Amino acid sequence: MVGTPVSAIVRRTLLLLGLCVLNCAAGEAAPPAEPTPAPAVEGEEGAASSESEDEVHALLAKRDREKGAQRFGKDPAFLVFPRPLDRNEKAKEMLTPEVAAMTEKALAFLARTQDADGGWSDKQYPSNTGVASLACLAMMAEGSQPRVGRFGKHIDRGMEFLLKNVQSSGVIAGKGSNPYGPMYEHAFSTLALLLAQGDMPWRPETRDAVAKAIQAIGKAQHLDGGWRYGFTREGSSDLSVTANVIWVLRMAKKSGFSVSAEAIAKGVKYVETCSRPDGTFRYRQFGLHAGPSLGGIGIIAMAGNGALDHDLIPAARDRIDYDYRRYTIDDLRQREYFVYQCFYASLAMYSVGDKYWLPFYPKAVKVLAALQKPDGEFTDDFGNSVYTTAMAAIVLQAPMGYMPIYER
Repeated sequence: MVGTPVSAIVRRTLLLLGLCVLNCAAGEAAPPAEPTPAPAVEGEEGAASSESEDEVHALLAKRDREKGAQRFGKDPAFLVFPRPLDRNEKAKEMLTPEVAAMTEKALAFLARTQDADGGWSDKQYPSNTGVASLACLAMMAEGSQPRVGRFGKHIDRGMEFLLKNVQSSGVIAGKGSNPYGPMYEHAFSTLALLLAQGDMPWRPETRDAVAKAIQAIGKAQHLDGGWRYGFTREGSSDLSVTANVIWVLRMAKKSGFSVSAEAIAKGVKYVETCSRPDGTFRYRQFGLHAGPSLGGIGIIAMAGNGALDHDLIPAARDRIDYDYRRYTIDDLRQREYFVYQCFYASLAMYSVGDKYWLPFYPKAVKVLAALQKPDGEFTDDFGNSVYTTAMAAIVLQAPMGYMPIYER
């Protein structure tokens, strides 16, 4: 006679205890004792236990939805949302064989284009820390970590490259810096190190590097509240750099680093001054250019600071939603810097919920499919192919759930 495996008995016992705790917390009577389980048929244990676990997770998700979002203190970094269990099944549907093939080709392109020193180079940005950071983030979105997974060695060498380019001022920038100033690459480099530092115990210096990088950002905040390319307090800011910096500062705050709440508040205030009533945002306060993609950048700045009910978010969200529904794949693929725009739009649409994210993602995938080259890369209008491929790969892998930059 085949008895029920011990692991199955333990698992079922724990699940029963979990159900009892949940019911008691809700003021319900505990369920009657489960009858002695029948002998298990070989091969059925995994399926049965999986179904039981799904029931418990579904019940947990239901209770969380009833409670709604919860705040633990005033800091928006500790705003806890209900767990929507159904997102797991939706993710499986979204990650089609086509998406898997596109992602595989993009990651393979990034792997074979890594420089000998561990960094990456683009046509306009040779040996650039920002380009290297995005490539590492794309591989981390696959589930790899430094020295772990298919791309573990590539990420590890990339992190070493970033740390070698930390300057005494705390700025993370190498010889291939943006000629206008290194704030963009510094922000992405800080983000990459921030997300990898907990998985690199062999590099204890990483935490100090991130702390100095955050301090450098604080010292470079302009008097108007925002940031731009250079590390100086003089001059006017722009929306794109400012939103990226706010985004990085919020991630740092959530990771336990000291970040000035006043600096973030001033940054968000600057973003608000770039908004227009129709849901678009201007690139700069005094500029005329405004569009849905910049609205995505505005959303991540405000939502990332916990302002989920901000008056500016619905209009910006609806403009992006309308834009992707109305225009054809060919219309969208011909836009200048489409991959860059799609990257930020994806972050924004994910943050506002499945009602908008689920229609957005398939349309974005179709446009990216039309843009991908035979070797797996994506290019911009100036011949750059690494940062664009990395951004596209991050968007494609968003449903996998490994990148904390996609959050709600």
